Amino acid sequence: MFLPFSQRGKLWEPQGLALRELAGAAYGNLLDPWQLAPKVGLTVANVSPEILNALTTPERSSLCDASARCWSGGVFPRQLPDGSRLCILNPFHSRRRNKVTLMEEIGHVYLGHRPSKLVLNESAVRIRDFDQEQEDDAYGVGAAALLPWREMFQAIDHGKTASELAEEFDVSQSLIEYRIKITGAFRLYRSRQRVRAPN
Repeated sequence: MFLPFSQRGKLWEPQGLALRELAGAAYGNLLDPWQLAPKVGLTVANVSPEILNALTTPERSSLCDASARCWSGGVFPRQLPDGSRLCILNPFHSRRRNKVTLMEEIGHVYLGHRPSKLVLNESAVRIRDFDQEQEDDAYGVGAAALLPWREMFQAIDHGKTASELAEEFDVSQSLIEYRIKITGAFRLYRSRQRVRAPN
């Protein structure tokens, strides 16, 4: 198996490839997280204007205005009657950002992560607990599934820019930049960009 340069990249790549196999995404094809979600037991809810209109004005304002940038998505911890779990994505984020968020949530489920819960902090205020290692693993595996190393390496080696890679793989440029760094490919990327740059 052709693996990334970095240790974390080497750890996450096989899991990302296993998710691609589960999704039926062959080499050279894009992975569609919305088609993969039911295969890991997630039901993705579309937040429609009707749902937003059912909220009170302060609730809608908090969700859509003041807090719209503060959340990307989440999974309700209890199962639905069919055994799946409900995943909600921020309707104000771009499709590409939602794609990455959904892959991260798929990663959590696939890796068997414990859902976060509300706990009391030292000031007796209820906050959501947070496990950075779980977050890193879910994001890393999801990113590897969306942007597999072999294809990414070949594109970088041919001098493609981060923005060209984002278009080719239909993901955000920030995900491309993350993958370049987390796989240990930054020096390769930088050297190929120097060769490509006009004199």
